[in-house]
Formats: sequence, C-alpha cells, structure tokens
Amino acid sequence: MVVRRDGYVRAALELLDEVGLDGLSLRKLGEKLGVRGPALYTHFESKQALLDQMAETMLDDRLAPLDDPSAMDDWAEWLARRARTIRCTLLSYRDGARLHAGSRPTGRSAMTPLIKPLLRAGFTEEDATHAILAISRYTLGCAIDEQQHAEGDHDEDPAASFEYGLARLIAGLRADVDVANPPDQDVA
Repeated sequence: MVVRRDGYVRAALELLDEVGLDGLSLRKLGEKLGVRGPALYTHFESKQALLDQMAETMLDDRLAPLDDPSAMDDWAEWLARRARTIRCTLLSYRDGARLHAGSRPTGRSAMTPLIKPLLRAGFTEEDATHAILAISRYTLGCAIDEQQHAEGDHDEDPAASFEYGLARLIAGLRADVDVANPPDQDVA
C-alpha cells in the first residue's frame, strides 16, 4: 500500500481521536495503515515531527478561508474569528489542545502573513507579533483547560468565559493601536 505524507497525517489525526495523545505512537500508526516503521520514517524523522505536522494540519484546513486577504477588512473581527476557529478546532480532536501546545511550527506557518492585517491597522511589526501570540496563547490555554475538565466540571460556561476574555484582549489591543495612531485632527 502506498500512502502519501498527507495520508499519514490524516490517519494519525484519526488515531489521535481513538487512542488520545498518550496512546499515539508511530508503531500504532503503522499498524493502522498496514505499513512498517521504515515507511513512516521516510516521511517523519521522529514522532515529534509527526506531531508537529498533525498540529499544523488540524488547523490549516479550517484557518485557510479566514486568512484570505479579502476576509481581513476589520482586523479585530478577523482576529476574533481566528481565535474562535482555533479553539473549536482544538476542541474537536481528542487531546487537540495538548497536541498543539507541544508542537513546533514546521516552517510553513510563518508569522508574516498573520500580522499583515494588524500592520494595515497601524500596529508596529513588534506589537502585531505580540498581539497574535497573546491571542493564540490565550486561546490555547482556554482549550487546554476545557479539555482537561470533564464536561459539566466547570463552575462557569467555558465558551462564555472564553468570549469574555477574548473581547477584553481585543479591546485592549484596539485601545493601544488607537492611542498609537490617533485620528487626524484638523488644525484651525
């Protein structure tokens, strides 16, 4: 059986839902696909390399439509939609948030395209980078917390808490960029 790299990653995501992050191994993936270890190591030098690709793939499909330049008119709404999409995606996979937290970017997900809407809004490159990272880390932390607790084991509504915090973060970012870039004032 010939399986392409993307097929291995998608099969690994299915296996993640079946066995969880702690039960996932290259051996189990090979068994699922009916291939031996060397076939897997042709595509992934280590389990970590597979996990990194899994984390990226799980988000790529859902984020691609949001990262279309025509969909980025309002930076704050774009950032909020992106955070909501990431949260929902991570929660849709068993241990999805933990997988993402332990991954490293594979190189294809560069920061530069992500900060463009913020640069157009008046953020400096440094502030735009920090804003993306802050929202991403907040989102990931909320998803990890939500996945670690059984459903109904929260004292609050996790979705409502997430939305509250997200709104406050974006309001703070909006205030910062407004202070740094005051509207043109007419001089009489």
